[in-house]
Amino acid sequence: MTPQQLKRLRQLLWLYFWLLIFEGALRRWFLPGLSDPLLLVRDPVALLGLIWGWPLLSRPPWAGWMQPLLWIAPFAFLLAITVGHGDIFTALYGCRILVLQLPLIFLYAAVFDRRDVIRFAWAMLWLCIPMAILIATQSNLPETHILNVGTGGVGTAVFSGAGGRFRPPGTFTFITGVASFFTLGAAALFAVLYDSSLQLRGRLFIVVAGIALGVALPVSISRDLLGGYLMVLAATIASLVLSRTPLSRLISGLLAVVVALGLATTVPAFQETSGAFASRWEEASKVDREEVGDVNIAANQFQSRVLGVFTEPLSELGSVSLAGYGIGAATNVGAQRLTGAFVFITGESAWQASLGELGLPLGLAFLIWRASLSIWILRMSLLAAIQGNRLPLILAGASILDTVAGQISQPTGLGFIVLSAGLTLAACNPGPVIREAASA
Repeated sequence: MTPQQLKRLRQLLWLYFWLLIFEGALRRWFLPGLSDPLLLVRDPVALLGLIWGWPLLSRPPWAGWMQPLLWIAPFAFLLAITVGHGDIFTALYGCRILVLQLPLIFLYAAVFDRRDVIRFAWAMLWLCIPMAILIATQSNLPETHILNVGTGGVGTAVFSGAGGRFRPPGTFTFITGVASFFTLGAAALFAVLYDSSLQLRGRLFIVVAGIALGVALPVSISRDLLGGYLMVLAATIASLVLSRTPLSRLISGLLAVVVALGLATTVPAFQETSGAFASRWEEASKVDREEVGDVNIAANQFQSRVLGVFTEPLSELGSVSLAGYGIGAATNVGAQRLTGAFVFITGESAWQASLGELGLPLGLAFLIWRASLSIWILRMSLLAAIQGNRLPLILAGASILDTVAGQISQPTGLGFIVLSAGLTLAACNPGPVIREAASA
């Protein structure tokens, strides 16, 4: 593959990134009349990228990861239109997740290297600042304001919060986009902070970006975002320890983050929404306290919000049909076409949705694929950290859980899984090696 062809692929993948960030803005503000077609706005980019990048993807190790998806999709399609829901469009809409979107993870990994990932990290940090300003503004406006309008220019995109405040959507169509965005932004902050080429001016910018990330937490009123921040922090510390980073640098970097968070608490938006954020935690804790008592609150939270995502679907395997309801049924588009309403036909969690729509054999095969990919990404990231490359493990803090159990039926969630997992793998590639190999 020539350098010019690689350049075109990199440009396509950057376009995928920008469409992911602003897809919701197009559907809500700029082209509301095309809201439904814009659900597929990233699919042509993915298709073209896979066509151009096939010479790379058809070789190990990427071919081995793509083959299971290319086997599951046609069988799932046939089951859906014969013994499942019977709607061809819904089946095609679901299959595109397996054959167009998820394979893009490996195109990112095959085309980009560590230097490209650092560029993405800088772009994310620059975006975090206006995004934090936007959600703070949305939080102080009525639900019916144009900045809070729903897709198609109808209704509202905000979601119930606490303390008389709601959860703002940013440029996305739902609060989960905000949580995914700022979680990846936190990983970008640590990636840039511990990059060896960072200069003093960059460190000052890190503080500004850190303030934006700090403000975003209470404004979002999202417990998922707090969990994402903690995962990224844990992954960062692990990467610094495994890469034998000098203690002085570890402490100085974390101190910069603490300073940024301290400054964030002085921002009016932080002060105005911190009470609502605390109220939401108190409401959740009250429910847990009524169910399990004071002693077991933390254990119950871990069981329900983390382990339950895996254990509940597996405990219900006996009730899962062999053929499933049909691929695509777990998506909003499929639910609307099949029932006329936005409901969870096959279950709310990602694993329940996959088992319910694919059936027992194909569903289990797909879940094993997701778990195996997550383990492989973690293994690659740990090996890179041991060899002195901190970047992959830092990014793994933002990608691992979503890769194994994140929602793929929602377009924004799917996009962030593709982006974060792809960048994590790409960060394992040293700069010169991948391009020389690809050009050979």
